[in-house]
Amino acid sequence: MTYPGLEPRLRPIATACFRSVRRRRAYARQREQALPPRRTFRDEMVARTVERIRRETKLQLQGMRRLLHALFG
Repeated sequence: MTYPGLEPRLRPIATACFRSVRRRRAYARQREQALPPRRTFRDEMVARTVERIRRETKLQLQGMRRLLHALFG
């Protein structure tokens, strides 16, 4: 993702932020796929936690994109 108005010194920071969020989403997705069918309360809690992490990181990524578009769009 490139933002022409973004100062060159800030591009690595923006890239690192996006990369970090994408890694977190990939981790949550991988973790969710590795879960067996839900049978116990603990399994259900793990599944809910993974879903929360996915939702939060998705919102974080959307927020970062909106901010960069608004600032340097």
